[in-house]
Amino acid sequence: MSSLHWSRYREQGFFLGIRFLFWLHHRLGPIAFKLAVYPVVLCYYLKNRRGRAATREYLQLFAARYPDAGIVPNWTTGFRIFLNFANSAREKLEAWFVGIPQSQVNFPERAFLHQIASSGQGGVLIGSHLGNLEVCRALGSLTDVRVNVLVHTKHAKKFNRMMQMLNPKSQVCLIQVTEVTPTLAMQLSEAVERGELVVIVGDRTPINSIGRTCEAEFLGRPAPFPQGPYILAALLKCPVYTLFCLRSRNGYDIYMEKLCDRVQMKRGDREAHIRELVAGFAERLEHYCRMAPLQWYNFYPFWDQQQ
Repeated sequence: MSSLHWSRYREQGFFLGIRFLFWLHHRLGPIAFKLAVYPVVLCYYLKNRRGRAATREYLQLFAARYPDAGIVPNWTTGFRIFLNFANSAREKLEAWFVGIPQSQVNFPERAFLHQIASSGQGGVLIGSHLGNLEVCRALGSLTDVRVNVLVHTKHAKKFNRMMQMLNPKSQVCLIQVTEVTPTLAMQLSEAVERGELVVIVGDRTPINSIGRTCEAEFLGRPAPFPQGPYILAALLKCPVYTLFCLRSRNGYDIYMEKLCDRVQMKRGDREAHIRELVAGFAERLEHYCRMAPLQWYNFYPFWDQQQ
């Protein structure tokens, strides 16, 4: 399997299947979605050789790291991850446009988030592709605080307009970005000063910033993680938090932890401080992967990437 950068992988076939499932859900209801999701995902799973190989690598490392977890790295377990991802896509739609009932959200740090919102100073929240980050992006409905989500999609503006049409009360704004420019940094700095939150994922290496990564141990092997979220937080001069949302039997469990009060950018120790923060994030990612090992949706060679 060739080791390409994650941004070069095309998932068009899968997303066409997801759109078909969305159409079924909208027209015929959730039962039709549940019946159709198995053959749709199975076809894509059988077709996507690279995705299967990447998932198998992850499962093999996880099983070796945590043999008591009962994870068997075979094709059945890999298919379950693909299936979970398809179901999470439906949940994303609900999170964006319908909203998640608060009764289904277990969020122990809810009071902490209220405190951040009322303090007048926002922060950077570093999420991942573990679980369903879109539910976390609905945090605005829990605290009435505005959430700015940095994404790589080229359709962010269209998606924002669609969200406003379907959910005028939405406090979420998508910002399409491939690198942090001075204009974007100023825009986000003003947002943080207004008490808004900035959400960015910490398990995707940058598209156009070759070299701006550092390695941290993840599941027993060094893996590249982006420096961008921490450099951005340093520019914004704000606290940094980790953010994870896992699907549970009764709904969703949201976990929010402070990673640091401020990213230190002093000359001479900046690189070491960022490496420390990256290692801290990788450790928390592995911790929550252990809680929900079949909810990390990574379909490319994570440990061996090419820019």
